[in-house]
Amino acid sequence: MQPPFPSFTPTWHNDTYPAIDPTKKELSQTGKTVIITGAGSGTGRQTAIAFATAGAKHLVLIGRTEADLIDTQKLIPAPTTSAVFPVSVLDEEGIKRVATEVGSWNVLIMGAAHIPKPASTVNTELADWWLTYETNVKSIVIAAQAFFPIAAPEAAVYAITAGAMALPPAYTPNLSGYLSSKAAQVKVMESFATENPELFICTLHPSMLDTKVFRSSAADASKLPMDTYDLEAHFMVWLTQPKKQVLAGTYGVGQLGRR
Repeated sequence: MQPPFPSFTPTWHNDTYPAIDPTKKELSQTGKTVIITGAGSGTGRQTAIAFATAGAKHLVLIGRTEADLIDTQKLIPAPTTSAVFPVSVLDEEGIKRVATEVGSWNVLIMGAAHIPKPASTVNTELADWWLTYETNVKSIVIAAQAFFPIAAPEAAVYAITAGAMALPPAYTPNLSGYLSSKAAQVKVMESFATENPELFICTLHPSMLDTKVFRSSAADASKLPMDTYDLEAHFMVWLTQPKKQVLAGTYGVGQLGRR
């Protein structure tokens, strides 16, 4: 499906393509340790597979449900090794324990997210609305405090945001908590990038994916240019290469993957 608005690139991809193929030698992740939150399903799961396909040495799979993480682990091709950590991204002490066990790492992908049930702001369940900020904003600070001090040289850090946050509220009604928290997430990531110039830090547009969050938003997939999980997962492999670090501190770089 073609985009419903003007594209900034000549070709609009809805699936992976040769330039971001994780089997390409120049995109090799050999020797790298990759940490993924929200690794039990959807984008997180496919991203784990993509980095293993690119030759990552070790994957750290973080999520709330152990059974889901194990299902992801079963899909990781050899010789990549993996470890499962069933811990909430809001568990500060739990995340610190993971960091202590993992040690030095090369890629940190913060993909855990929460979306409240769609409702007008004055009618929403406040605890659920605020949990969105806890999950989408506070959790990345928890992760940064735990993992940044033990990052390998030139490590890469991504947060998965929401492309819909750039749209007018009339296009995305009843999602004030989710979209405003994602906007806040972008600003925190920009601060991370400024404060930690030794790391490659950016916020990634997730493409249009049929995830649990997408389905919870009440969006209609039949009316949108939906993408495959591979498009985003393979793009993240491509993005980790040093020559891409000119993009540090930016938002929406996932759109570059549509060339």
